[in-house]
Amino acid sequence: TNYHVIENANSIEVEFKNRGKIRKFNAEVIKSDPKNDLAILKINDDSFEDLPSILYNFKTQSSDIGQSVFALGYPKSNLMGTDLKFTDGKISSKTGALGDVTHYQSTTPIQSGNSGGPLFDTNANLIAINSSKIVAEDIENVSYSIKTIYLIPLIDALPENVSLPNSKFLEGKDFTEQFKVLEKYVTLIRIK
Repeated sequence: TNYHVIENANSIEVEFKNRGKIRKFNAEVIKSDPKNDLAILKINDDSFEDLPSILYNFKTQSSDIGQSVFALGYPKSNLMGTDLKFTDGKISSKTGALGDVTHYQSTTPIQSGNSGGPLFDTNANLIAINSSKIVAEDIENVSYSIKTIYLIPLIDALPENVSLPNSKFLEGKDFTEQFKVLEKYVTLIRIK
């Protein structure tokens, strides 16, 4: 997730589809990177059963301008509900605001609540973590996502070894099939 999502949290709860049902679990921050606006959460709940495997790929190479992408998340869940939402667009720049090389700029509409959610390419490769958008009267459809390559040092700093997802299971499948699998991995984060 993003650091700005959890920076003032006293407690964290994640909610997502697990074992065919929507479930809630307690979570904690195990590593954070305020500079890059990233944080890694760990579910710390006795009722959680590990996922058998992660069926998407963690992309460590740059994506191209014009690449079709989609975001999954829970924008404005207090108004729009807690069903997982999909939006899509294209990468419009390999840099973020003011040439920030840690971000992609895309035309994918993201709202409050999409922060910390995944940005996938059409082969279900995780390419970035959604983080912000420009809000201005004369600017539309400009959103920024932190490239996955900047998440790797944070993962490497964890006290335990974590293998990056490296599955080609969803490659070439249509979005409906991808969504049915990916919804198991996207969480609604509630902070208190």
